[in-house]
Amino acid sequence: MIQRIQTLFLIGVAAISIMLFFFPFSEKVVPDPPSATEIKLVLKVDKIVMEKAGVVETVEANYPLMVLNILILIAALFIIFQYKNRIAQIRLCMFTTLLTTVMLVVIFYFSERMGKADIKAHYLEGVYLVAVQVFLILAARKFIRKDEMMVRAADRIR
Repeated sequence: MIQRIQTLFLIGVAAISIMLFFFPFSEKVVPDPPSATEIKLVLKVDKIVMEKAGVVETVEANYPLMVLNILILIAALFIIFQYKNRIAQIRLCMFTTLLTTVMLVVIFYFSERMGKADIKAHYLEGVYLVAVQVFLILAARKFIRKDEMMVRAADRIR
């Protein structure tokens, strides 16, 4: 049921999950005393990248964020096709909201853990996209619940 507003919200959640593969979450600039340059650590959905003097290399793979992002993508698409079972849609939206919130917490954890602890991370557009995901899922849940209440009211009238 593509014409429903909650479907558009859930498509937005899925689109943001795909976009997160291309946008970084945070960066931290750490001074490198031996070479008198700076090392820039960038947190992405699938890895942590180190940029030093124009050379980019992967520091470590980031599987928890990647798995969470893929789960959110699959859950959003699955919710769309459960339009005949609105109660299941509401429950899945709550679960997806939990996954997205956990993803935000994990992003903040990995961002602050990169490099030196005394240097604060600079958050980029990826974090804001995840925050938008939370609001889109909550809006979709609100409209699914509204549809369920409308159907129940119509059943009472009959």
